[in-house]
Amino acid sequence: MHLFLLVIVTQLTAATTVAADRLPLLPDVDEVYPLAPVWHGLTVLHIGDSHVAAGLSAGLRRHFAETGARYITDVWVGSREQTWVTTGRLKELLAQVRPDVVIVTLGTNAMWHKRPDKYATWVRALAGQIGRRACYWLGPPPILADPYGFIDMQAHSCGPCEWFDSRALATPPRPDGKFHLTRGQGEGWAERVWTWMNRTRLPPAALGHAL
Repeated sequence: MHLFLLVIVTQLTAATTVAADRLPLLPDVDEVYPLAPVWHGLTVLHIGDSHVAAGLSAGLRRHFAETGARYITDVWVGSREQTWVTTGRLKELLAQVRPDVVIVTLGTNAMWHKRPDKYATWVRALAGQIGRRACYWLGPPPILADPYGFIDMQAHSCGPCEWFDSRALATPPRPDGKFHLTRGQGEGWAERVWTWMNRTRLPPAALGHAL
């Protein structure tokens, strides 16, 4: 009798194992509930220094228009994180535009600050003014040396904004010796940024209008 029961239990176990092996794998939770941004209907505010102009903003504007988003830029030539905070310009823009998403392109004009650990206060202050909005921060393009580690400081201080490392861009020096990217280089930057933004996952609260 005991031997008979043992055989039955063994057969049932084997059958269950085979059935389990044939079950399809459940998709990862990230595949079921993706949090990548859906841009349609959103207002995107892009602030920063002169690098926002020309190719970068032109490339991003095209993508946002195609996806049904409203894209607004505010370029302040020569500006730094500190000037946006201390003048109240960012606060005024946020109140006027009421953006769902903020893109920041700053850092080049503060790159040679000898104490980036001290300057981090202004990076954190600017990110704090953006608040709970979805935020993407684009690090400076590789057109200047970074002798004091400014870019690494910015990457670690701009949270909760997501940070894009622009140092990987292929930007050979301009033959005319000018300080900025060419339009073509700026558009290439925009393509890299656009791909990155659409792969970056943000907290649901930050993209409430897009879910």
